[in-house]
Amino acid sequence: MLPVESINDLFLYKAPDSPTSRIYTIRPYLPNDLLQVYDVCFKNYDKHINLEAQEILVGDKFIGGFLTLSPEYCFVVEDDIRLCGYALAVLDAKKFFDQLSVSWIPELLRKYPMKTLDQTQPKEKNVQQFIDEMHRYYQNPLFADPESIHKNYPSLLSLSVMTNIMDLSVPKRMLTCVIAALKANGNTIVEVSHS
Repeated sequence: MLPVESINDLFLYKAPDSPTSRIYTIRPYLPNDLLQVYDVCFKNYDKHINLEAQEILVGDKFIGGFLTLSPEYCFVVEDDIRLCGYALAVLDAKKFFDQLSVSWIPELLRKYPMKTLDQTQPKEKNVQQFIDEMHRYYQNPLFADPESIHKNYPSLLSLSVMTNIMDLSVPKRMLTCVIAALKANGNTIVEVSHS
């Protein structure tokens, strides 16, 4: 949970340990970035279940709601080769979870039904296990954070960068962009989620 008013510490940067000529560009998320953002999410996903080549499934579960319901608070970072990180936020987390429950989650559960893949194939068994876990998670009415958190920390943030980013100031700068956007729209405190 971060207080938006005291982001000054984010502007203190240590010089990189090794010089680099790589340039990073932080910019607002665009709809045509979807697959690359999902790829970053997939590559940083804690792979307790092997989900080879399932970027869309993993992205849909963890960050698809942010990108669909709150794209105006989503930022990406790219180097000279490709997109290599994202910072996604929602201004009103309670409203966001309500919208997820009404629109995003039902569509997601229809898109990925339970028990439809061939369980004899190891790869498909892993995918089905992930889908089944997703169904159980979203069908639990407590998947959203408690009301007390929304009252004290009205915004929500998810940030992820690839491990090949050598400049440690890049995530800080991305976080600064998102927090500035939230602050410009009246928020002063944000809850950070880890997916």
